[in-house]
Amino acid sequence: MLVRNRARALMAPLMIYLVLGSASAYLVKNAARGHNGAEARVAFDAEQAALKTQLADLEDQRDRWRHRVESLRNESIDRDLLDQEAHSRLNRVTKEEVLIFTGAEAR
Repeated sequence: MLVRNRARALMAPLMIYLVLGSASAYLVKNAARGHNGAEARVAFDAEQAALKTQLADLEDQRDRWRHRVESLRNESIDRDLLDQEAHSRLNRVTKEEVLIFTGAEAR
């Protein structure tokens, strides 16, 4: 009987420490590698930086298109821009024009 009481006195705290240690290990592992952990935060920050760069590029493109559309209005039509756009869309030139290939991609 005395041996059984000593075993219980040793096993009960040991089991509590084992359960609490494994729970702590689980929480620490998920804090580092989980869905919202430190490694995921680094990936989220990298994705956010890439998306901000893409947003800046798209805003710049929108501003360029807005300027082009405004320059095509009847009040302020730019004939050179209209001519350039027609030639680039139709892939045609007149005999008097000189083409210079720059390697830039077509719009």
